[in-house]
Amino acid sequence: CQSEDWNAHRHMCKPREHYFEICNTVTWRLQVNNGDVTCSQRVYLRDLRKNDITKGMEIQVSVVELHSPGRFFIHVQSPELVEALRAITVELQKTNGGSLGTDYKPDTGEVCAVKYSLDQNWYRGVVQSVAADDGNAKVLYIDFGNEEDVTLDRIKPLAASIEPIPPCALECSVAGITPVTDSWMGVCCMAVRQLVAGKSLTLTVVDTQENDRTYAVDILLTPIGKQLSTFLMDQGYAVREDVNKKRAEQDVDSLVSASLENFRRQSGGKNENMEAQPPDPLTQGLGDTFAAMVTHLQSPYDIICQKLDNASVIQELHLKLRDHCSQTPASQNFRPAPGTVCCSLFYEDNQWYRAKVLAYSSEEKVCVGYIDFGNSEEVELSRLCSISSELLALPMQAIPCALAGVRPTAEVWSEETVLMLRRMVCNRFLRVEILGEREGMALVTMIDEASDPQGNVAEMLVATGYALPSNHQDEEPTTKGQPTAPPPPQLLWTCAELPTEGQMVALVVSVMENPGEFYCYKYNQEGTDLQVLAELGAELKRHCEADITPFTPSVGEPCCALFSGDGAWYRGMVQGVWAGSKARVYFVDYGNTSDVEPAHLRAITPELLKHHFLAIRCWLAGVEPLSPQWSAESIVRFQALCVGQQLHARVLFITERGYGLQLDSSGQNVATTLLSEQLAKAPGQSQAHAKSIPTVPKIPQQKPKNNQSKASARQPAKVSIPFGSDGTASDKFPLDWRTVELPRNETFQPCIAAVVSPSLFYLFNPSHVYVERLQSVMMDLAVYCTTKALPSRCKPMPGAACCAQFSGDKNWYRAVFLETTETEASVIYADYGNSEKLPFASILPIPTEFLELPFQIARCALTGKEHFPSVWPVEVLELFSALLSDGVLASVQDFDGNSNLLSVTLQIERGGGHLNTMILEGLQSTQTGSAKTRRQEPGQTKTPIIATAPVTPATAPVTLATAPATAPVTICSPDYASPCCCRHLVQKVKHIFLLLLLTYSGGGTRP
Repeated sequence: CQSEDWNAHRHMCKPREHYFEICNTVTWRLQVNNGDVTCSQRVYLRDLRKNDITKGMEIQVSVVELHSPGRFFIHVQSPELVEALRAITVELQKTNGGSLGTDYKPDTGEVCAVKYSLDQNWYRGVVQSVAADDGNAKVLYIDFGNEEDVTLDRIKPLAASIEPIPPCALECSVAGITPVTDSWMGVCCMAVRQLVAGKSLTLTVVDTQENDRTYAVDILLTPIGKQLSTFLMDQGYAVREDVNKKRAEQDVDSLVSASLENFRRQSGGKNENMEAQPPDPLTQGLGDTFAAMVTHLQSPYDIICQKLDNASVIQELHLKLRDHCSQTPASQNFRPAPGTVCCSLFYEDNQWYRAKVLAYSSEEKVCVGYIDFGNSEEVELSRLCSISSELLALPMQAIPCALAGVRPTAEVWSEETVLMLRRMVCNRFLRVEILGEREGMALVTMIDEASDPQGNVAEMLVATGYALPSNHQDEEPTTKGQPTAPPPPQLLWTCAELPTEGQMVALVVSVMENPGEFYCYKYNQEGTDLQVLAELGAELKRHCEADITPFTPSVGEPCCALFSGDGAWYRGMVQGVWAGSKARVYFVDYGNTSDVEPAHLRAITPELLKHHFLAIRCWLAGVEPLSPQWSAESIVRFQALCVGQQLHARVLFITERGYGLQLDSSGQNVATTLLSEQLAKAPGQSQAHAKSIPTVPKIPQQKPKNNQSKASARQPAKVSIPFGSDGTASDKFPLDWRTVELPRNETFQPCIAAVVSPSLFYLFNPSHVYVERLQSVMMDLAVYCTTKALPSRCKPMPGAACCAQFSGDKNWYRAVFLETTETEASVIYADYGNSEKLPFASILPIPTEFLELPFQIARCALTGKEHFPSVWPVEVLELFSALLSDGVLASVQDFDGNSNLLSVTLQIERGGGHLNTMILEGLQSTQTGSAKTRRQEPGQTKTPIIATAPVTPATAPVTLATAPATAPVTICSPDYASPCCCRHLVQKVKHIFLLLLLTYSGGGTRP
């Protein structure tokens, strides 16, 4: 079989393992004997030519890799760069493609040929570090800017034939700014990535660094009319870089000693201001409540606020300070001692404030802290003035506070938490209540009364995952001598998070309010989260039925709650407690809220909190309602686009409202659709302007079913999730490619190319072939795929279009995905009809310009698809594939804009049965016969079934000079092209299998 008939049998028979081991051994030895063992001279970055980019130049660029504003890589937009990149890529494949990889030992800093893991092609890379013991190295691809850890057998010395052109990717940083924290925050990097990704940008070279190979630059953001550096400072992500770098941090003792030495050095005989001691602090009592405004914030444990009731007193103090300092002459003799109070002229507004001298940073400069506001700065002695005793009579107005009820998720508070807290409390009127005292600070709760509903700051930090809850009793020391009860078990939980580095992720909507608020959970093919939910439901039921201890709900505390809609127990979070009545509970795994009777609440155990909360609060980025509230029409349209669909999302923003998402649904950008249909407006746009924008024709949508409405949305919606998907970006592998519309009401014998289900199968239809146009498309496609830098990192969906490299001739062709796994995909060649499995390294995204010429395969479905299930039983799929493969007659009844709707019958010699009816009867029998039913679990992948009709396996798509009609793909041929040693047996087995399927399904006419 393997020696004589293998060409015909390779898709059906299994190879003998020993035979292929022998073949591989021979090939291996041939490669070793014929390999090129010559060594090249080592090449380093200094050996490459330098770019002719100089300070002050203004150039058009695109950002190809962004790590942070402090490190990103650009391509200069020029035909010369494109040609250089193409030439060096082709030469690298030529010099390294056929040779055997060995463990080459590169030097750090050496430029080598490196085999990229995603597409298995060779690129130039500089070795950043080598771990010889582990056999790998970290490399930077100098022509694209991305980094990767590779094994040493994927590194080779750069061949002498490779031109030493400069790195095509130029390393840059934004000039003149530094991050506000020790490093650039993730939310900052995400915001910059959205501003520059995929855009042509005007870049100005401010300075060159490190041997003229890295550049300090600024970029003009045309849509907002600002430089990138200005935008980052305006948003609070960065500050202007201080050219006079501060001294390195020293230990506290040396700082104090230096400060005292600076003070004493010239203090002899001068006014040391010893009589001006700090005034008393404001006195506060336990339980005091007051309106306040935050004036300074370092972390949730270090907040300074002022009472709003004292605003007039503070204003009066400022007027007195201004009058006093204007009448007091400047004195060279004034040198206040550390710890004393004086008047200081604040740099930002040139106004006088009361300040405490903290330390002398030099002989002429002093660090002061403003006692009424909490902030501090370094000033010259000339900006200080003595203070009168009258001005010290008013107590210090700054109230040091620590937020109660929260603790950090790690050892210290993260920069993201501090940024989120600033957004919540700064420039807002808050109601503050004092609960206790800790380390000299007031332990407080803060309520934002201006929000609707009023928000507890600590609860919002916990709900958004920026902090963990902490009991007030744990924060206060216990009274000495008082017996203490054993502490209750500590409750810890985590929330599901979305990636913030620009990745696409698959989501399913669980609760829909409106485009400004909805809840999702992450979809995965394995269905692990859904399995966890099922197990949690059983554990919650056992726990809650066994534990009937009365439970007193507390805001911000997790619990078990009984949902009135189905009488089942779920995990919840208490959001509010009404005196003597119900508690408002947020169901953390779904996103809906409900008022629950106290008798229907139970305490939760740490074991039930081990799995993270699944519901993720989201909002649609890029749109706003036309009026203050979302209209009913907008909500219905949004539901039609999103509920019951697998969505592809990318995080653009993180706010107190949750994740701001870019959403794609079935190949449509949801925000763009709402804008084009005048159901929403762009942020900051007027309603009148929104209505003046031309619209696209609406596609009729089926109204959402009642069980998808907000009122009944208790659980994740029952959705038909597209199989084989893992967060594809629709603009990478488009689903909306145009299919051929077949002639209607004409009976013909279809040529079946591939079968996924009765809802989706493909016919090969080479009746109208534009040979010249197809040849032109193939030539342009070859150029595109040859010069394409990197493949997409997204996993495509079945039915999406792509470029595929055929294994027979290594040429690129247009193709459509049938099935995807973690490492490979099944594709059908869209212009030739044959199929094969390929690794993802042989697949590239396809630009839309290559989809203008219709494919030669036609997308089809059986009529009556409105009655078809979203998930097909395996038996029915096998029956449908088997019936199609033995020859049928078909006629096109309609075209629904996406697929040709076919009516299919068996041929007369096989009984002439109607295939549509047989499938529906077979489907009914599998659903009613429990002994015969094999249900597919939610999230299980449907496997496309390639038609197994007698075919001559295609060895390649046709060459460019040959029309598809004469291609070696003879899918409809009734005979094999070569004699077969077991053909008769195969036909018998196939016929028996068909009989068994027909008998099992109970449908159709038996032959």
